[in-house]
Amino acid sequence: MKFSFSKKNIKFILIFSAFIGIGVIVGLSVNVYKNYGSNSTGAIIQDGVISGYTASEIEEIMQRKADESTFSFEINSRPFFENGKSEGNIRIYNPPFNNYLIDVEIKLDSNNKTIFKSGKLKPNQYIEKAKLSRNLKKGEYEATATISAYDPESEQLLGVSVAKLIIAIEN
Repeated sequence: MKFSFSKKNIKFILIFSAFIGIGVIVGLSVNVYKNYGSNSTGAIIQDGVISGYTASEIEEIMQRKADESTFSFEINSRPFFENGKSEGNIRIYNPPFNNYLIDVEIKLDSNNKTIFKSGKLKPNQYIEKAKLSRNLKKGEYEATATISAYDPESEQLLGVSVAKLIIAIEN
């Protein structure tokens, strides 16, 4: 079988191939630009962390970013008191990685009365045990802890979070 191409066919094939080639180049260029970005100097902008960082350095970077938008705390959700006048294991903690001062106010859900109020805790400070400001009788009490976060320099209120508690009084 013999193929013969006229000058017209060869010209058409060359033009068609050139358009296909240009289309492939343009498509690849758009894909690279879309996926990696570019600035006016032609440098490629990539997502992620630049190579050379250790795992702990990457963790520190991520933590800094998280710390700027959130505040952390720990509180015992089931504090226990021997009686209404004794100290109980309230366990309020402002962790060292938190950037903010916090304070805690605990109110009974049944009547909205305050039974505990802390002062401001700096990062890495805690209250292990504390007495309640009201003498509660034997039983379990549902309560809500309101945790407020403050700017450490201006002491301006920045945010509030709540935690549900069940307070147990033994005698």
